[in-house]
Amino acid sequence: MKTTILYMYLKTIKALLFFALCLLFMYTATAQGVAVNTDGSVPDATALLDVKSSTKGLLIPRMTSIQRTGIATPATGLIVFDTDTNNFWYFNGTAWMKLETAGNNWSVTGNSATNTATNFIGTTDDVPLLLKVNNRVAGYIISTTATATNNITSWGYLALDQNTTGKKNVAVGNQSLTANTTGLNNTALGYQSLMASTTTNSSTALGCQALAKNNGDGNTAVGAQALFANTLGFNNVAIGFGAMPSSTGSTSCTALGSNTLSALTIGSYNTAVGSGANVSAGTISNATAIGYGAIVNASDKVRIGNSGVSVIEGQVPFTTPSDGRFKYNIKEDVKGLDFILQLRPVTYQFDVQRFDAAFNGNNTTYPVSNILQASYNEAAAIRRTGFIAQEVEQAAIKTGFDFSGINKPKTAADHYGLSYESFVVPLVKAVQEQNKQLEELKKANSLMEASAKEMAKIISLQQQALEELKKRVEKLEKF
Repeated sequence: MKTTILYMYLKTIKALLFFALCLLFMYTATAQGVAVNTDGSVPDATALLDVKSSTKGLLIPRMTSIQRTGIATPATGLIVFDTDTNNFWYFNGTAWMKLETAGNNWSVTGNSATNTATNFIGTTDDVPLLLKVNNRVAGYIISTTATATNNITSWGYLALDQNTTGKKNVAVGNQSLTANTTGLNNTALGYQSLMASTTTNSSTALGCQALAKNNGDGNTAVGAQALFANTLGFNNVAIGFGAMPSSTGSTSCTALGSNTLSALTIGSYNTAVGSGANVSAGTISNATAIGYGAIVNASDKVRIGNSGVSVIEGQVPFTTPSDGRFKYNIKEDVKGLDFILQLRPVTYQFDVQRFDAAFNGNNTTYPVSNILQASYNEAAAIRRTGFIAQEVEQAAIKTGFDFSGINKPKTAADHYGLSYESFVVPLVKAVQEQNKQLEELKKANSLMEASAKEMAKIISLQQQALEELKKRVEKLEKF
């Protein structure tokens, strides 16, 4: 009995001593950290847990991906080893992040031993790749179903964003070719260049908002807002800031120079060369304007230079095709003297500035005041020689002559003009008519001369007869 009591007493003492040692150990661990080792060394002063071994390691909890993601409210900094991915993962307070090895990272000083089949910079999901400099967007690359066969390149926010089967397209700039779906062979460089194009083929846009609204094929626009409003027009070329900006359905037009053909809307087959060269109305077709501020105000017409031009020079005259093989319905009905004698040759000065103000049309890009006043003054000071077109028209009507030298207004925005070389033909006719009259006068004169000679001969004979009679009378008187 005593033995049993003693045993229980000793057991209680051991338990109390063990508990006291545990309390002492916990106090020491709390104050100095915990050292786990086999050599009895104390923990490092900066470590809460100091594990030391030369034969064993620290084994982090292992689990599957499902188990890892199933941890309820994981603590920030929690580390586990995922047996499905064979990687360490840590929780950053928001999401699980994989601990990558240095070998999987791209170095900022360059990389080596890369393999294009497995190494790349980008994303593995359908999320755009964003590049920044100074925390500002410097590049935006999106997925456009690029493959080795469609040969497309895009760089910029929403560039080629909607592309599906379009091939051989290049888009550089925010929203360039953003709506393209099936269009082929297009190049867009600049903010919103070819922005609205969906099925356009073989078009080139270089410049901010160049061909921005285009859906026509074969257009080329170089310059900010060149061919900006074009929707269905095709085969146009516009080079220069604001060249053909209002054209919506024009075809086969060429505009070279800033703000050229700015008034054109649906007219086709027009050509404008020179800053501000333009048409006076949006529907004019087959017209040409050459030179700074040159305005052509009718279809099928060519205008060279603005009204301030005082000389148009060439080494040889203009040549008009005149091959008889292509002429038909030929008539000799040209009026000559009747028409020419109706004309009133005059000298005059021409108010070129008022002319431009009256016939500049809706061209507001280059108003009259922009042309050098000195050029106007020089052109207005010239004392010119010629006719007045309206008087020539009346002379032609009066003589029944369909004279091609009068260019009558085709529209309210057009004006009268004269083709002075056309006057050569009625002048030639007049000379021919005068020559005929002269020949007739010569013939009549010859007849009169012959008659005069006959009369002189008769008179001479009569005088001879009178002389004979006179002599006879004198003889009779002597007897």
